[in-house]
Amino acid sequence: MKENYFSLIGGARINMMNASIPFAELSVFRKGLRLSCLGNEYFFARDRIVALSRYKGLFSTGLRIHHTVPVYPDFIVFWVSVFLMKSRFASLREKLKDFGYEVNL
Repeated sequence: MKENYFSLIGGARINMMNASIPFAELSVFRKGLRLSCLGNEYFFARDRIVALSRYKGLFSTGLRIHHTVPVYPDFIVFWVSVFLMKSRFASLREKLKDFGYEVNL
């Protein structure tokens, strides 16, 4: 039986605010994504996600969520672990693929 969801602890950048690891959590569901960070929660229904893409920061790699939710910040990135970045991002990308999401590199 397939998983209903998975979650991963990391960091986040929401517009100009940056929260380091472990202050964010990304939860992936078949119906959408939820990002929790420093007491804020953002849910992106699948039909509100325009694209998911890899975002390269100065010291880390993240998942940028391009969305159409008008009340959410425009720029949202979930940072994966700074250690073993490439394999952690590849692992996240594969899990997202298992749930039917495509991540642009």
